[in-house]
Parts: sequence; C-alpha cells; structure tokens
Amino acid sequence: MTDKMKLAQIEDLSEKFLVADIGEANLDQISTQAIRDVVAKMAGLLAVTEPNEIELIVAKLEERFDISMTLGTSFSADDYVPWLDEKRGDIDWFFWDRYKRHLGNLNFPPKVVTQLDLVTDKIVDHLENPKKEGNWSRKGLVVGHVQSGKTANYTGVINKAADTGYKVIIVLAGILSALRSQTQERIDEGFIGVDSSTQLDNLALKERLVGVGKFSHDNVPVTFTTTIHDFRNNIAQQIGSGIGNFNQPVVLVIKKNKSILQNLINWLKNNNLNLDQFPFLLIDDEADNASINTNKEEDEATAINSKIRELLKLFKQNMYLGYTATPFANIFIDPNDNHEMIGDELFPRDFIISLDAPSNYIGSQRVFSDDTDLDMVRELLDHEDLFPTNHKKDYAPPAMPCSLEEAIRSFVLIRAIRILRDQEFKHNSMLVNVSRFTEVQSNLKLLVHDYVDQMRKNVINHYALSEAVALNNGYISDLKHTFDKEFSAVEFSWGEVQSVLKKSITPIKTIEVNASKNSEPLDYCKDNYPNGRSIIAVGGLSLSRGLTLEGLTVSYFIRNTQMYDTLMQMGRWFGYRDGFHDLCRLYMPAEAIAWYAHISDVTEELRGEFKRMENAKLTPEEFGLCVRSHPESLIVTARNKMRTGTDVLRQISLFGRQVETSVLSSTSAVVENNTKVLTTLIGTLVKNGEPLISLGSNSLFMDVDQQYVIDFLNAYTNHPASIMTEPKPILDYVGKIDCNWDIQLISNAKPHAEEKALNESNITMHPLMRTVTQYKQNKNALTSSKRRFSSPIWERAGIDKSQHPESGTLSGKACRELRDRPLLTIYILDCKLINEEDSLLANGAVAWSISFPGKAGTKKPENLVKYVVNTTWWNQEFGSIFDEEEMEVE
Repeated sequence: MTDKMKLAQIEDLSEKFLVADIGEANLDQISTQAIRDVVAKMAGLLAVTEPNEIELIVAKLEERFDISMTLGTSFSADDYVPWLDEKRGDIDWFFWDRYKRHLGNLNFPPKVVTQLDLVTDKIVDHLENPKKEGNWSRKGLVVGHVQSGKTANYTGVINKAADTGYKVIIVLAGILSALRSQTQERIDEGFIGVDSSTQLDNLALKERLVGVGKFSHDNVPVTFTTTIHDFRNNIAQQIGSGIGNFNQPVVLVIKKNKSILQNLINWLKNNNLNLDQFPFLLIDDEADNASINTNKEEDEATAINSKIRELLKLFKQNMYLGYTATPFANIFIDPNDNHEMIGDELFPRDFIISLDAPSNYIGSQRVFSDDTDLDMVRELLDHEDLFPTNHKKDYAPPAMPCSLEEAIRSFVLIRAIRILRDQEFKHNSMLVNVSRFTEVQSNLKLLVHDYVDQMRKNVINHYALSEAVALNNGYISDLKHTFDKEFSAVEFSWGEVQSVLKKSITPIKTIEVNASKNSEPLDYCKDNYPNGRSIIAVGGLSLSRGLTLEGLTVSYFIRNTQMYDTLMQMGRWFGYRDGFHDLCRLYMPAEAIAWYAHISDVTEELRGEFKRMENAKLTPEEFGLCVRSHPESLIVTARNKMRTGTDVLRQISLFGRQVETSVLSSTSAVVENNTKVLTTLIGTLVKNGEPLISLGSNSLFMDVDQQYVIDFLNAYTNHPASIMTEPKPILDYVGKIDCNWDIQLISNAKPHAEEKALNESNITMHPLMRTVTQYKQNKNALTSSKRRFSSPIWERAGIDKSQHPESGTLSGKACRELRDRPLLTIYILDCKLINEEDSLLANGAVAWSISFPGKAGTKKPENLVKYVVNTTWWNQEFGSIFDEEEMEVE
C-alpha cells in the first residue's frame, strides 16, 4: 500500500469511526481533540508516524465536519396533511439505507448526509402517501441551486419513495441525450445498483453491480432504459409484460422528447390495463426547460408539455415533482389552465420547497457579489475581433484570442498546483463556451487542441531544465508569466510548479461536447479513468444545462443571452471546489459579468422571499402572485413574455423596496431640466427652513413634507428605459402611504479638479465619477454595467443610531426594515465611457434613488402600483437574444 493510499484510508476510517461513535445527531459536538485522537489511533494501526501527515488529515477532517447544510424553506397548499412520521415505523427503509451508505462512499460530508436525510423526509412527506386509496393527483416544485446537488437530492427522494410504496418512478432528464445518459448513470449507482450499460452483456449480476448494489442486491429495481439507450419503440415491443408482473419498483430515465414520451404512453396504454393500482411519481429535472407551455393562451399546449400532462393523467394516483434552480417560469404558469383530455397544467399548486446549499457550495453570490471572498472573475477585452458575439453558424475563427491562450495556461498551472496539493488523481475540467453553433465549436476545438499539443511538446522538452534555461522557451516563459500574474500567492514556488508541468499537461485532452458527429461523452467513470481525467470541453447548449464537469477549474464564456434562467443554467462554474476554490478562474466579457452580478442580487432577493412567504403561511398560488409582482420578474424568464398579449402588466408593492434610476439621458435638454429641478428643490427646502443635518460631505433634510418629493418627481425627466423610476407608479404609491420624508443630497468627498460642482443656497454637490456604457448603442442613453449607480451605504441616512447603533454597518435591505420614513437620495454623476478619458457629461446628470421603509414580503401585498411594459419595449430590451436555449426541443 502506498503512502498516499494509507493516508486516504486513515482519513476514511477516522471519519467513519467518529460518526459511528458520536452519532449523527451530535456531529456539532465533535472537537478537534477528538478528531486528533482518532486519527492518531488509525495512523498507529497503519504504521504512519509522520506528524505533518497526521496534522494534514486532522485539518481535512476538521474542514469536512465543519461543512453543514440547513433545511431550507417550504410552503404548501391549505389541504396539506403530513403523513410520513405516522407511517415511519411500518416502512422498510431498504433503498434509503443503501443510498445513505453510498453517499458516505462518495465523500459527502457527514452533516450534509444527515441534513439530506431530513430534507428528503420533508419532500417525501409533501408527496402523497402512496398507500392512500382512491384517486389523487399532486404537483410540487423543489428549488435548488445551479450545480448544487439536485440529482443527489432527487435520487434520495426516489429511494424513499420506493421504500414507502411508489411503484412507478419516471425521471425526465432534460432535453439532451448526454444529460439523460449522465442522469441514468447516477440513478444506476444511487438506486438501481446495476450498471445498465451492461444489461445485454452475458455478465453475472455480481459483475454488473455498481454504487448501492455493492452494499446489497437483494432487491433490484426494474428499468427499461440504459446509459446507452432511451425508451424506444423496439424496447417497448420487447417488453411482453405489464408493470403488475414486476415485484420491484419500475424506474425509467427518459429525455424530454415528444416521440419518446409518446412511445412510453403507448406502451403504458397497451400493456397495462389497470394503471389505477400503481402509485406514480414523475420527477421533472430542469422543470423550467421544455416542460413549460409557451404557446399563446388560445393555442394548443406545446408538444412536450401536453405529453407530460397526458402521461400523468394515465395514472389515477400520480405525483408530479419538478426540480429546478431557476423556478420563475414555473411560477408564471397559470394554475387555472386545465384541459379535459391532457389534464391540469404543471403549476406546483400543492407545495414549493426551496433547498439550501451546503456551506461549501460556491454560488453566484460568492462569485459575483461586491463582497466576494473569491478572486475568480477575469474580464475579457480582446475577444470581439476573433469571437464576435454575433456570428454566422459556419464562422471559422482564424486564431484564438490571447485571453483564451492565457485561460488554457491557467488550466495547466492549476492542475500542476493541484498535483502539488496531493490532488493528482482528481478530475480536472475546463469549459470553453463561445458559440451556440456546433460548426463553430468544431473549428475552435481544433485550435485549442493544436495549442495544447504544441505546449505539451515544449513542456516535455524543457520542464526538467534549470529555471533560467527553461525560461528561454516561449511556452515555458508564457506559463511563468501567467503564474506570476495569477498564482504567485499560492504556497508553491515557480520552481516547484515547473517540476510537475509534464505531469500536469500530459493527460490533458480537448473534446467537443455537442450534437455533432465529432462529439465525445463527458465520461468520468472510475473504471475508465481510475487516475482521474483532465479535459478541455468545447461546446455550447450541451454544456449549458444540467451536465456536470467534474473538477471544473477554468471557464471561458462568451454568450449573448440575457435571460436570467438561461444565464444561470449556463453557469457550470457554480458548485463544489473543495481544496482548489482559490485557484478557479472565470473569463467573460464585462457585460456578462454585469448581468451575472445583477442576477445574483435579484435571485438572492427572490430566494429571500421564500422564507418570508413561509413565515407568512402563504400558499404556492399566493406566492406566485408575489413573484409576479416583483419588478425584476419582468426579465426573469423569456417564456412568459408573449402569453400576456401586447402589454406586460405588473402590480407590485414598493413596501420595503429600493428603486433607482438605471438609465440616464445625456441630451443637453434633459440634463439642464433635471439640474434645474434639483436646484429648485434645494432652494425651496432651504428657504422654508427645513431641518438640515450634515453627514460628512452629504446633506440630509429630515422629516419633510412629501410635497417636496412629489414636485421633484413630477418635474424630473426620467429616461423611459429606466422602468422602475417611471414617476406615475411611484407617485401613486407616495399618495397611498401619505407620510413625511427624508431627503439626502450626495456630494463626492474627493472632488476632482476639472469637475463642475452644483452650488445652491450654500449647499454644494460635487459630482460622483462613474464609468458607464451606452444603453443599447444609444449615444444619448447611459447606464452602469451593473444597472445601478447608487450605494447601499446611502440607505443608512436618517436612521436613529441611538436606537439602532448597528445601523452603520447594515445592508440597504436591513436599513429599510429599520426606517421610519422613506428616503429620497439625489446625486449628480460625471460619466465616462469604459476605456475613454473624456467626460460625457461635463455638467453632470442628476440621478436618484428611493428607499421605502418596511420588511418586504412579510405580508400579503397591499398598496399595489402598476407598471406596464409593452411588447415594443420588451423587444427593444430583449428581443435580439433568442437562441436555442429558449426554444422547445422535440
């Protein structure tokens, strides 16, 4: 046994001993000393005495036991009746017990396994009791995070559903064959216990066992799909018996495809005369994709949507359970859309459960928020000439941008550093997603392959030379330059990294992952790759949804969609990066970075509403109304945009919300008007003797009459693309709440020499410097890359610090919960375009934000105001971004 194998065994045995000794319910009580004692004992058994190695194992176990996961939130229809606890003692948990042991073998942290047990209990309890007599039908939705382990969750649900009595379980595994195959492999390992790809081979059962089957194969579920084959007509014809002839649960993993769904429906109709005796669970993975009816209200439902509904209707006892990380399209479904022939729509009327990710999950907040602890994102500046955002399907890039070459070098260096961190036999992947066209992907794959191949040859020939001599080689020199730029802060020197460059680059393979004949599967099978796999995957749609790239460290991403759900699902870089999260790199254009940052904030806010809805005891239908009322839901998903006719009407509550100008007009007439409106406001406030407080360079008028605000909003010229600051809806709300206000004037504390400050009534406002972009290539309209100009710090003004001493450190959202009065904040912006020196607004443009007091979402919406967006605006804003992710695949 090698030293590395001994260390891995000590770590594994120590963890299992600790969990068994203290019990799953007491994992929080495991101390460092207890870990150290057990590790020392196991090390002694294997004759390992090196103190540094023992301490390394202790540190790893400390980190693993520190990883935790909370239960998440849920809200249900009024008729929900819990049943699982009452029946628990009568259930044989054969399938779940196997799966739980399997999770341990997959190195799931102990606390996460325990919480997964509790979470799946909650989900199964919201399913209908399969022993319940009579006809029943329920629909629910589970909301996870992108790449956070939804498959592991619903595999757990499948095991418990089988234990409780569900006879037929079907998984709809997305619209891509590669995703279906990957899902089938995981169901084989996590539930069936037999490798389905060997189904037709003449192998004994024991030779085909995988995953849970290695613990026990007494009960093997029946399946008619394999990792190679979906449910096909010839398979259906070969199945001579019906479901009732099988003693074990029947599980199928199928693609969302009209023909495949029809094949399945035909087989069920022709071979199973009494389907009403079989409790049926349908799990819809990526439930927001293809399952949604996107046709106009007067038209028939889309093919896949209607087939799913028809499939459910075949069973008199059916349970639909959707899984998604981007639930907004599902919540926009009309819950009252029913059809006599194909059944009810897929709105999750019975329950919505929001999953919390484990503490080691890296999601959008950690990658894109302003206070991120990761230095992952790199802005692309050189791609447009070689990879234009808009290109034809046969475009052949003549070369790779320097940034892509650097991204590849980063990938090689990261693998080298991981080797030095004893992660040599872990998977390593790089994602390259620059086009939705397969021919373009094929052309790019060749360029990437050639670059890696040339680098490999040069590394092999020069890596073993002295540093000084090796650096005479251009490829080694480029690698050293990238190391100094990106990884000089890691714990290893360049000399150490250079010494393992051959190991790092030798196994790297460039593959194409798409629907073309050149495509290769994303195969990470231990049997095929026992030492791990290192790949650079070039693709588009096939890499954009559901598929997992194991050990993803570098992503190079250029796409032009702005739909929230599509963008988030493209984010393969979210997930778990234990032991190498500090090394990961994400290369993308500034606009994409800005959109992801914006989406991150909006998605977290909407997720926060899950908890508030749970506390308010709202039903899914009431929650649907709340989400539809959220201003950002206008652009959450493309799938709802044409189903409401020519106008998109949103009734929203501004209670506890912040709104601000996001697009500014740079025309001289508008700038002059808004400057005049501001000076008039200041002059009137001072003349009337309103109380004024100095906040450093800023000024605050407190507890003033709302008429000042009304006059300002009426006179201010708002750019029409700044939807949330349209004056009419806001003025409607101001009239409804009818209260006094605070008005804050922001002045730059560090004015610039060439600026033109505004001076009025002894109040000076120095403009703030902002870098902007042209809004939709309109030279007279400017916006921020993050769609905001304000700072959350400004929302702290006017809060009584004697009552809330912590307010000086609170977020804007928390401040709004403490406010007594609304706060109007006004500021002047001196704007410059990216990479340009000259100011676009020498006299400054007036912008503003309003913070409305309250804790948003704590009660049912009231004092609603109406925002109307017509189809013309929608098309101008988002009409150019249709791609295959927005189309139904059949």
